[in-house]
Amino acid sequence: MRFYSGLAVLLLALGGLVGCHGQKGAKLQTSVIPPDKTLFQNGSDLLEKSRFTEARLLFQTLVRTYPGSDLEAEAYLKWGDSYYNEGGTENMLMAEDQYKNFIIFFPTNPKAADAQMKIIAIRMREMNAPDRDQHNAQAAQVEINRFLQMFPQSDYVPVAKKYLDLVNESLAIHSMDIGDFYAGRGSFGGAITRYREVTEQFPHFSRLDEANFKLAQLLERVGNKEDAAKYLDAVAVGYPFSKYYADAKSELEKLGKTVPAVDDQLSAQHQALVKAPEGFSPLRPFIDFAEAIGFKGAPDRYDQAQKIVAANKAQAAAAAASAAGNKPGDVLINATIEKGPDGKAVVKPNAADKKDDKKQDVIKKDDQKQDDKPIKK
Repeated sequence: MRFYSGLAVLLLALGGLVGCHGQKGAKLQTSVIPPDKTLFQNGSDLLEKSRFTEARLLFQTLVRTYPGSDLEAEAYLKWGDSYYNEGGTENMLMAEDQYKNFIIFFPTNPKAADAQMKIIAIRMREMNAPDRDQHNAQAAQVEINRFLQMFPQSDYVPVAKKYLDLVNESLAIHSMDIGDFYAGRGSFGGAITRYREVTEQFPHFSRLDEANFKLAQLLERVGNKEDAAKYLDAVAVGYPFSKYYADAKSELEKLGKTVPAVDDQLSAQHQALVKAPEGFSPLRPFIDFAEAIGFKGAPDRYDQAQKIVAANKAQAAAAAASAAGNKPGDVLINATIEKGPDGKAVVKPNAADKKDDKKQDVIKKDDQKQDDKPIKK
């Protein structure tokens, strides 16, 4: 009986404590950081410190333990970043898979375009020189076209188009090399197929004049003079600066065809695509060897894309300010123009400007007080 009465007293005491401190406890609970936010913050800190495996585990825990969290999408993306930042072929493949899943699960997320741009960067980083296997270049081409289709309004679109030209340049050179190989061994059918592929699939290729001219020559050799004339026409119309221009005109005359006039606008577009020749460098053989065995040291295309977008925005803002007539150093005054008692316009500073004026008055008064103080001898 004494045991039960003691237990009752204890329960009552606990009840009193709960009653007295319930409100205080509720306030304490609301101030505690949610576990998903703690996981995310700690994972982000570890990622900044390049502790990739530990960071990855925390992001995985958040995603798997707190589905539906406001931080789930961001954690999923940073999970991929832990592989991307760590680097290495295997990690890059894991990062690509993670980014693709992110786009599938969060297609409307503002960072989806960034995830696709990182996939492009991964594939471009793994690209080989044009004289080697072009699997990654082909994959990069697919991913860039997918980006342009999925995110046509993205700020990255101009950069993606430039990257597509870079990738296509590599693929076109690869096809040209194969065409030259076939042509050198008398396999004209194979060479014609490759040269035609270049002219049809890579309109921005820097050596398109060469492809057109070589294709025309081979078509002449196999007796297809009408098709040959078409490709010679292309050189004559759009490439007056080309070393193949004079020969193309001569071949057209031999075929009894009229030499077309040069299209100056088209010629300017083609000339803008021509790559400047590289200057001599004693390191060139070593660089070529390093690239041949896979050590290319390619730039991070995602980081590069971010910098280009930032520069484009800054340039656009400067242009807009210039168009509006503002000059560097101009001060914009926030004011309202009202009609005064005499009918004349009166400029009245708005609230924010009045506060600034008061601050300036206080500063001036303080300065005046300092000037009025007697100088101690």
